[in-house]
Amino acid sequence: MRRKNRKIGAILAVIILGGLIGFYIHERPSKTSQPMVQLYLHQQDKVIAMELEEYIVGTVAAEMPAAFKMEALKAQAVCARTYAIKKIMNRTPYPDGADLSDDIAVCQAFVSPSDYAPANPDRAELLDKIREAVESTRGEILLYDSQPIDALYCSTCGGRTESASAVWGGRIDYLQPVKCDDCFQSQHYKEEIEIANSVILGLVGSNDTQPKIKVLSRTPGGRAQKIDINGKVIEATTLRQRLGLSSTWIEFNTLAKTTKITSRGYGHGVGLCQYGANGMAERGKNYRQILQKYYPGVTFYNLGY
Repeated sequence: MRRKNRKIGAILAVIILGGLIGFYIHERPSKTSQPMVQLYLHQQDKVIAMELEEYIVGTVAAEMPAAFKMEALKAQAVCARTYAIKKIMNRTPYPDGADLSDDIAVCQAFVSPSDYAPANPDRAELLDKIREAVESTRGEILLYDSQPIDALYCSTCGGRTESASAVWGGRIDYLQPVKCDDCFQSQHYKEEIEIANSVILGLVGSNDTQPKIKVLSRTPGGRAQKIDINGKVIEATTLRQRLGLSSTWIEFNTLAKTTKITSRGYGHGVGLCQYGANGMAERGKNYRQILQKYYPGVTFYNLGY
C-alpha cells in the first residue's frame, strides 16, 4: 500500500508542479517552486493570483483562531491544503475561471495578511504563528485510496462527528461518525435557548395552543432529521435555519409558555472538529494523530515543492 501511495503521490506531484491538465494550475513552476492559484474574491468581484502556501496561510487565519495550539493549526493547514487541491482537481467552477473562491458558501474562507485582525495588537505574532504552522506542513495533503480527500471540517461537533451521507448523501468511508471528547471547551458544545410556544407552532401553521414535538428520525451521529410538530413534519435543517440554532443535534422540553431547545455543536459536524483538534493538541497529540482520528484510514503525502 505504501508503494502504491508513493506512485500515485508522484503522479499528483507531477500534475501539480507541472501544471498539467489534471490539476489546472495557471503558472508552470520549477522543481523548487510551488504552484500559483487564482482566487476569486466574491465581495470585490475580482480574481487575484498567489502562491498556494500563501493561500493556505490566509485560509487558516480565516478558519481557525490563531490562539489555538500549534498542532491544531497544523492540522487545519493540512485540511485547508487538501480541500483546495481537491477543489482544483475537480475543476469546481468559479467566476472568471478562478481555481478557488473566498465565499464560504462554496469554498473556504480567506483573509489576506494585510486585512487580518487589524485591531489586534498581537496580530504580527499571531500571523507568524499561523505561517509557522503552514510552513511546517508545507505541501502535505491527505489521501484515501490514493486520492486527495474531501477534507471537510466544522467548528464544534458537540461530542460526535457526523457522516457525510447523512448531510449530503453518498457514503464516504473516511467521513463517518467519530466520538469526540475534546470539544467541550467550545461555547457551542452545548447551548440552551427558550422559544415561545407560539413561534414553534407558527413554524407549521398550527392553531393549537401547546406544541407536541417528536423527533421522528436521527442521523448516525445523533442529529435530528425529521421532526413532528403537532402532526406536521418539518425537516430539522429547516427548523435550525428558521430558529437560528447552532446545529440539528437538538432536544426539546416543552413548558407552559415556552419550549426549551438544547443543541450540541455548531455546523454540519462532518470531518475535523476544530475545537476537538485543539483539545487533542492540549492533551499532547500531534497534528497527524488529530487528522487520523477525524479522517479514519487516511494516509499522508507531501507534494514536495
